[in-house]
Amino acid sequence: MSHPEIEPGFIVLHGDRLEWLGDAVLEWLREHPLRPLEEEIFLVQSNGIAEWLQWTLAAHEGICAAVRVALPGRFLWESYARVLGTGIVSGRAPLDKAPLTWRLMRLLPELLAHADFAPLRHFIGQSQRPDGALERRWQMAAQIADLFDQYQVYRGDWLADWATDQSLLRRGDGERVTLPADQCWQPRLWQ
Repeated sequence: MSHPEIEPGFIVLHGDRLEWLGDAVLEWLREHPLRPLEEEIFLVQSNGIAEWLQWTLAAHEGICAAVRVALPGRFLWESYARVLGTGIVSGRAPLDKAPLTWRLMRLLPELLAHADFAPLRHFIGQSQRPDGALERRWQMAAQIADLFDQYQVYRGDWLADWATDQSLLRRGDGERVTLPADQCWQPRLWQ
């Protein structure tokens, strides 16, 4: 069955059943195959969904190729860099998980001395090996970067408050509550 030429564009699929979304994507790709050297771009809300999509495509098609899966924020940042040039916008967002992990690795040693960071000191101090503290700091930095990455997607309101020195949490109904004492390190680190 021949289909008319389709112009590049944007399609939004949403739902609460991954199987149905997967079927819809697979059907679309079968009916509208890419030309050589073209790339299909999927924007997803989490890294978990990105992995699921890639595995689903590979399982049904035998390979997952000519596909780029990105989070919306990362896609927008890369688009800005392509349009405005890397002289104005760096090729990588400073709050992406990888660069943020390295920034946290650099910041954590000086911050751990502050009282708010006592829960983190305990985590790093659990290593029995001489080089274990560095390894534990890397693990912690990666976990915190992942946490902040999730906050950027799902709890931007918290980050906005923390950026203005408000150490609060907003509930779903908008009510603001005080952070538990063992979590006060999060807004300090975000600042």
